[in-house]
Amino acid sequence: ARTGFHQTTMADIAAEAGVSDTLAYRYFSSKDELIEAAIRRHDDVAVDALAISSDGVEDFRALVDLLIGTNVRRFEHPEEMRATMGMYFQVWAEALHDDDAREQVVDRWRHHFDIAEGMVRRAQAAEQISSRLDPRAVAWVMLATHYGSNLLAVLDPEVDLEKSKEVMVAMIFGEFLEQTGGEASQSSHPDRKKG
Repeated sequence: ARTGFHQTTMADIAAEAGVSDTLAYRYFSSKDELIEAAIRRHDDVAVDALAISSDGVEDFRALVDLLIGTNVRRFEHPEEMRATMGMYFQVWAEALHDDDAREQVVDRWRHHFDIAEGMVRRAQAAEQISSRLDPRAVAWVMLATHYGSNLLAVLDPEVDLEKSKEVMVAMIFGEFLEQTGGEASQSSHPDRKKG
């Protein structure tokens, strides 16, 4: 995260961890393998935390508030988040021209998409999200927004994630546009319910 993917060596990583190069290579055959394992571990912890925190949350709005709120709170420790997300973004950049890196990145994304798609499908079954929308596409848009906001927050400390959260929630739940048509605008969409 500090010096970039290519500038960092296994010796640098071993020194940071307080171990010898020999010991580092006993567990990981290369820098790429070590970074892949670090990202997988971080993802698994995040997914487990999500599963625990969202267990039993049936209302989609409450779930979205929970997910976005959890992400905003992660940035209460900006240096830690900058390091973690910095590593992600380095690997993503590498994926633009390295097939192995791209495969790893896309596999992790698809895992996240699968989880988000499951949430969307449950919300559609409960008539909380329009059934006209493709659930996979909804998951893509939600996660693209999530990844994009994290990138902005890492690069620019002036990004206000709390205010961004408010905007994202408004966009998701149809509260972004000013309602000027009264009842007509509320009932103009076939899937929109009054209330």
